[in-house]
Amino acid sequence: MKMKSLVDGMRWPKWMIAFAFLFSLVETGFGLVIPLLTMNFIDSFTEGGISPLLLGGVALLLIVQAVLSGIAFYLMRKIGEYVVAYIRNRVWRHVLGLPVGFFDNEESGELMSRILQDTSVIKSLITDHLITFFTSILTVIGAVGILLWIDWRMTLILLVSVPVTLAVMFPIGRVMSKVAKSTQDEVATFSAQLGRVLQNIRLVKYSQSEARERIHGEQQVDRIYKFYLKEAKLVSILSPVMTLIMTLVLIVVFGYGGAQVASGALSAGALVAIIFYLIQIIVPFTQMASFFTAYQKTVGATERIQDILERAQENAEGKSLPSTEQDVVLHDVTFAYGEKVILEDISLSIPRGKVTAFVGESGGGKTTMFSMLQRFYEPKHGGINYGDTDIREIKLAEWRGLFGYVSQESPLMNGTIRDNILYGVEQVPTDTAIEQALRQANAWEFIMKLEQGLETPVGEGGIKLSGGQRQRIAIARAVLRNPRILLLDEATSSLDTESERLVQEALQTVMRGRTTLVIAHRLSTVQHADQLVILRDKQIQGVGTHHHLVETNTYYQELVKNAQLLT
Repeated sequence: MKMKSLVDGMRWPKWMIAFAFLFSLVETGFGLVIPLLTMNFIDSFTEGGISPLLLGGVALLLIVQAVLSGIAFYLMRKIGEYVVAYIRNRVWRHVLGLPVGFFDNEESGELMSRILQDTSVIKSLITDHLITFFTSILTVIGAVGILLWIDWRMTLILLVSVPVTLAVMFPIGRVMSKVAKSTQDEVATFSAQLGRVLQNIRLVKYSQSEARERIHGEQQVDRIYKFYLKEAKLVSILSPVMTLIMTLVLIVVFGYGGAQVASGALSAGALVAIIFYLIQIIVPFTQMASFFTAYQKTVGATERIQDILERAQENAEGKSLPSTEQDVVLHDVTFAYGEKVILEDISLSIPRGKVTAFVGESGGGKTTMFSMLQRFYEPKHGGINYGDTDIREIKLAEWRGLFGYVSQESPLMNGTIRDNILYGVEQVPTDTAIEQALRQANAWEFIMKLEQGLETPVGEGGIKLSGGQRQRIAIARAVLRNPRILLLDEATSSLDTESERLVQEALQTVMRGRTTLVIAHRLSTVQHADQLVILRDKQIQGVGTHHHLVETNTYYQELVKNAQLLT
């Protein structure tokens, strides 16, 4: 059962479950006793007097039942919330451990829907329906048992309605399951669309695409609306049919019971008790329709959550890093996105402590090379070594801890400048260390001019800062990580002249004495590199210094001759 697999490994709060079960059992028992006391009370009244003892007993039991009901409800609710919190944490931990390739194929909005909305469906079943379903079963069993003791003929009349009700519920329930699953899929798709539009709202407005996105959104809302209407139609059939069955049962009971009282075969108190028990049976059956609907929704939600949990995570285990810095060596590496080959039979040695720059046409695989080095993707063929060790054999956390990464976009998290500088830093550094890192990154001066300094909010994606400011904060973050290997992915490509100068100065300081890999944007960026690597047509077509390649490599000569941008 998929629902059971979601809670595998959970430490169940056994004492809480035991108390919840006990209180529910006692509360249900009291609820079953009250009609019997009421029967005796009414019969004693008809016989000529009110029994204060019976009246007090009924009042006391009602109060105790109410208290126990409240406690049992709270405990069951707490258990439900505990289970859902466990599932959410499990899914969240699993999602964070999935490889980058998974996120390339999934929209963030849809994943958010799975983690929040689908788990909310499970939560609704456990906290809102399972509690009443559990106590209702106990009530129905007890009420039927007592009714058999009071009048077995009338009880048989009541029980005829059970198979009729189930015969109506199951076919409709199967259709409802399919509708509920489709509805959840549409909601997830709409959530993904919302996330895509809201995250790129400036592009939407710049492109004047508001009308187009409005139409897409309205179409999605309309599809969700139609699915909910289908669900409402099914419920509109199920609920009246069940109500009709229960009403017919009531008519039969009142007719038969009235005749029995008139003939003296049944006392007035017994008829009142039967009506009480009948209500205790009818209410659970009406609640069963809601439970069944919620259960069918949960089945669909559980399948989608389970689909995420079945995806293979990154392998985090392995050997410890060598104690000394090593060369990085690629041998016969081939990489493809699906069937599209990006790099083919790449062999290269990246010397430690030196600057290696990659140049070539756009889409030539430079950024893909960086992704493979950080183990975001695995090569299709070949391998990458750190010294004599295949990087796939090294502990993932230790391997990625080697790298500091500054990209063209330099994304920032919503929060303050301080939050972003310290993001991913395990041990919080002193203010002196933070200032030193910011000075190295040429960022201290502009931050101190801000009214809130390090506590200045950067906005979503760092929108409140300029591109050069975001780059320098990213460099400061890399400095605080003190990486052995620095990756610079076109770090100055979108900056104005002054911002580029400041960032270049910061990079020259940070690069000193580190193994540095640079994806080149301008010729001036790479001509002083210790090693230049030309990537073109999926392969390496030249390795050497600037002066060596100028003399020997036709493609590089053309780039230098035309002063062409290397993007």
